[in-house]
Amino acid sequence: MRISSKSMIAFQVLLDIAAHTAQGRAISIPIICKRQGLSHSYIEAVISGLKSADFIRSHRGPAGGYSLLKNPDQITLFDVASLMNESNDYRADLSMTLWASLDAYMIVQMQQITLSSALSKSPIKIEQSTKGITQVKVSAPRVAQPKPTRKITKPKLGPNSVFAFGSYLKTT
Repeated sequence: MRISSKSMIAFQVLLDIAAHTAQGRAISIPIICKRQGLSHSYIEAVISGLKSADFIRSHRGPAGGYSLLKNPDQITLFDVASLMNESNDYRADLSMTLWASLDAYMIVQMQQITLSSALSKSPIKIEQSTKGITQVKVSAPRVAQPKPTRKITKPKLGPNSVFAFGSYLKTT
């Protein structure tokens, strides 16, 4: 299995999000960009993939950002790498069996590395600018109230054509 730079960045982003989630905070994209030193659009692309895989969720509002949706024990490096890698094509040659066995060994090792084990070994500083995650209350759907109708009267502005202007002049 190939570990691309995109999958390494995705795992680093998940570590940031997990550390902030453990403290009851959400972390926003601009803060992640600053911490990782990457562009906003690239981080958005990574977060989009993580969100579609149900690893993270978004929070709206002033305390908004991203937090983990799954338990960090359930997310492995293999999950992130296989999500971010597009394909695993091998060329048929004499050393294919060597690469296939090496790939199988890497998969086993990557499945043993969870987000929580990596988080315990990684000293991640929590950003003080992030706010706590507020609990979102689910309320009943709002029923649209009919708006009162007002009769709009347009003021007379005069004729709207040359012919109407001629008849306007005759009447005044």
